[in-house]
Amino acid sequence: MTLDSSYNFRASFAEEVSLPEGELDLQRAALYLAGEEYPDLDVDRYLGRMDDMAAEVRSLAGNSDKLESLARALNSYLFDINGFSGNTGNYYDPDNSFLNRVMETGIGIPITLSVLYLGVAKRLGLNGHGVGMPGHFLVKIEELDLYLDPFHDGQLLSAGDCRRLAEHLFGPNVEWDKRFLSATPAVSTLTRMLNNLRIIYSQRRDLVRLVAVLERMMLINPSNVALCRDLAICHVEQGNRAAAVRSLEELISVATNESDVAAARTFIENIIRNG
Repeated sequence: MTLDSSYNFRASFAEEVSLPEGELDLQRAALYLAGEEYPDLDVDRYLGRMDDMAAEVRSLAGNSDKLESLARALNSYLFDINGFSGNTGNYYDPDNSFLNRVMETGIGIPITLSVLYLGVAKRLGLNGHGVGMPGHFLVKIEELDLYLDPFHDGQLLSAGDCRRLAEHLFGPNVEWDKRFLSATPAVSTLTRMLNNLRIIYSQRRDLVRLVAVLERMMLINPSNVALCRDLAICHVEQGNRAAAVRSLEELISVATNESDVAAARTFIENIIRNG
């Protein structure tokens, strides 16, 4: 399937993130996420490239069926042979959050590099999952009983190394909790990817892209009051008060907390009063 600018990536993203955790295709959803920035993106071509990468890893491993051998071959293939690494020179480039661009350029941020790694690992039959530590994203490889840091050239870490990394990043500001090493669900990974873009576009005052990001975050968590408030504020700043009211009305329709409903109604009254 070759995609063009008429393809509705938003609808496909919404459909994908509505699936149960075990059915949600993280890599496909991440490409749908990127498609709004790159409307000619051919999702199946990039997924097919991951198939090819997995085949190349198998060849590198001597067509071994041993999962540990495949895991080590995958590390070598991505980081030693193909040079995937963290974009330390321009960390806050939005392209670092788009899976297609990371596959094209070979550089990205921890979470997007992890999504790529997990996509190829899945095709090899490896048991891996994302680990959303505070301030950093890792991959857990069960076959190696180790954690992997795609941002730092695939460095392998023990649980103790992960704790030292967190302490290095945050010092006394974050108290270590072993739950930091828990598996991060696919939908939470996508939320975190979107939140990275949210921060970037907010700092740049790029309201058009910020609205698009917030709307996709609301697809994942439609009853999130803070997200809805921020979305409404962006609409108002763009001069689109009707859109702001619609987003708040949608929140009211799904909210279960009466105080959230009251706050949304007050916000709507203020928008209308100041309009």
